[in-house]
Amino acid sequence: MTSGTGTRSRAMERAAGVATYLIDPDDSSVSLHARSLASAGFRGVFRHVAGTLTLDRERPERTAFAVYATASSLDTGSEERDARMCGAAFLDAGRHPLVSFWSSSAEVHHAGLFRLVGNLSLRGITQPLIVDAVHHERAHGPQGPELVTVAGRSVLKRSEWSPLRTAGVEAGAWFAGDDVELFFDVCAVKQEPIGWRP
Repeated sequence: MTSGTGTRSRAMERAAGVATYLIDPDDSSVSLHARSLASAGFRGVFRHVAGTLTLDRERPERTAFAVYATASSLDTGSEERDARMCGAAFLDAGRHPLVSFWSSSAEVHHAGLFRLVGNLSLRGITQPLIVDAVHHERAHGPQGPELVTVAGRSVLKRSEWSPLRTAGVEAGAWFAGDDVELFFDVCAVKQEPIGWRP
C-alpha cells in the first residue's frame, strides 16, 4: 500500500518544474493596431491589465497564459476616438467590461518561441485565436523575485468578429481593411508555492 507521504512526495516532484507567474499590471500592456482611412493608422493600448502565466519546464506544451484587460481603459491618444471605440458600436465597454484571452494549449517551436492556441473574448463573444509569442526569464536583482516577460502578436479579422463588424460611415472613418493586430507585452512575477505540512 502506498503511504500518503509517498504520494505527496511524488506529486511535489512532478510539480517541481511547474511555475506560476502573476502579471504585473504596472509593467504590462495589451494593445491593438489598425489602419484608418483618416490617417496612416492608430494604436490603442489597454492601460489596465491582469492575468497569469504557468510554465511547465518538463512539458512546455502545457504552458498556460491568461490575460484580462479592462475595455474602458483603451487609450488611442484621441479622446473622441476613445469614446467611439469604447462605445456601443465597437467594444461596448459599458455592458462588456473585460477583454480576455486564455490559452488551451501551446505549440513549442524552440527555446523561448511558442504558439498559444486559445480563445479571445471581446464584447461578450468568444472566438478562437492563435498568438505567436516569445518569453524570456530574468531575475529582478540578486535577491528579487524571478520575472518572465512575454511578447505576443496575433491578427483578428473584423469580418469574423461581430463587435467590430459595424456598418456605415462611422465604422469606415476609423478602420481600413479587415485586419486588426493584437499585441501582448507583459511582465510576470513568479509566485512562491504555498507550503503545506501534514
